[in-house]
Amino acid sequence: MNANYHRKKTVKQQLLWLATVSFLSVAGSNSILALSNNNHGDPISSVEGLSNHQKNQYKKDATRLALRQLVDGNNFEILDPEVPKEMVESIYSSLIAIHTSGLPEANIVTAQHKLHTFPTPTVDRLVVIYKRDATWATPLRLGDDVTDNDKINELSSKFKLTIDRHVEWDEEHFSFNMHSEESMNIAPLAKDLSTVESVTLVDMMEPNGDGNDIEIKKLANGWEINYIIKFDGCISGCKKRHTWSFEVINGKVNFKGESGDELPKWMR
Repeated sequence: MNANYHRKKTVKQQLLWLATVSFLSVAGSNSILALSNNNHGDPISSVEGLSNHQKNQYKKDATRLALRQLVDGNNFEILDPEVPKEMVESIYSSLIAIHTSGLPEANIVTAQHKLHTFPTPTVDRLVVIYKRDATWATPLRLGDDVTDNDKINELSSKFKLTIDRHVEWDEEHFSFNMHSEESMNIAPLAKDLSTVESVTLVDMMEPNGDGNDIEIKKLANGWEINYIIKFDGCISGCKKRHTWSFEVINGKVNFKGESGDELPKWMR
């Protein structure tokens, strides 16, 4: 029987304690614990003044938003790991254009509130939990960063996945992290890894609850991009939201307006 690669509540209580603290904070930024993600081949756009971390965050946003455009619902495992480059770069360029536009409203969402996408779907990492007697994991237990399993090694090589943080999970299991150099669709990789012998769970480290987000709509010559602060009961699903809407048409940024619930004073 294939291992269940979907999220498990009990596993997340151990695995996502830091992410939970971060994402259940109503006022806090929805940025996730950063792992190495040195993307190359940035599209032509004005990126002066942006740090590598900021550019990497926007590349994750663009990849995540592209995936949401490509699938109805959360069935991301039906897609390929590689996300269409042209779509990602188009969204990325639009996000960068807003960040660097100098518009007062853009500064509010990018500098004051530092809004990014809520981290679903996962685009750069996962955790593999396996039975401690797995023979293919001997190199890991000896301190190496490779395995004796052909499927794991093939996926690691093809998609530039790095293995790190190999630890004892419990009395019967070990675990290790895998993270990618570039943002991609992690769900189909998790599904493949879940079929490896002795693997009991592949967790994509997606947080429970709800939080700040970015949403997009395709326009004829660009994108509508909505930056959203969510608040009020976000553990079970935020009841309120405040939105700043922009259009990026042929690289030109226009602010369309604000809408939604009034922000509490302490969030302004």
